[in-house]
Amino acid sequence: MNPLSNKIALVTDACAGIGKAIVQELVSKGLKVIGLGRDLNKLKMLAEELKGKPGKLYPLQCDLSIQNEIEGALEWIEKNLGSVEILINSAGINVDSSSINGGVDELKKTLDINVLGLTCITKGILQLMKNKGIDNGCIVNINDVCATKNLPLASDRPISPAYACSKNALTALTECLRLELAQNESNIKVINICPGLVESEITQQWLKENPRLALKPKDVADAILYSLQTPENVLIKDLIITPIREII
Repeated sequence: MNPLSNKIALVTDACAGIGKAIVQELVSKGLKVIGLGRDLNKLKMLAEELKGKPGKLYPLQCDLSIQNEIEGALEWIEKNLGSVEILINSAGINVDSSSINGGVDELKKTLDINVLGLTCITKGILQLMKNKGIDNGCIVNINDVCATKNLPLASDRPISPAYACSKNALTALTECLRLELAQNESNIKVINICPGLVESEITQQWLKENPRLALKPKDVADAILYSLQTPENVLIKDLIITPIREII
């Protein structure tokens, strides 16, 4: 029997890319999955596609840059499912801007979703876990390999300064949360997944103009599944996955 069967998971930005791929994998493994996204119609279409699979997708509209929508999603989860055991923070944007010519609005928009929204949904889920006495859950943050380097823009792919800042901030937040949970003697795992170039809606046009090897969203989803299925006493803290020959 799959160790993940019958568990409840929450995936942010479940409409496309890595989020959609992980939803498909988790539902196929028998999990109940709450999929958050800004496009409810896309989520409902995905739920229809996954009917007949062992698990189930609950589509829920939520823009992580809007605090009221985050609170509404958390209230729905508590009322209908109680809590979740697995949180996968896959939402993220990469707004094209530069340090010199880019505006503050681009930076703020990126940080609102990639850092602040992620932090708010994580804090809310941790509280729901605490309310239900869940102390063996998992929080998976989808980071970026650029956050592991001192020169994130020396890269063979499009990374804006705002995006690089947000992912470096996510690295710090992930490590701080992991340390705080450990100090509180919690068994909740905090996992940092760092992909390289991935085929997605964000990179689709760029890859047409700059053909090169890239990961499929399912490749990253498979890495996440691997990290979720380790024994209870084993934690994969950081997992880097890139296409071969990627330069960064």
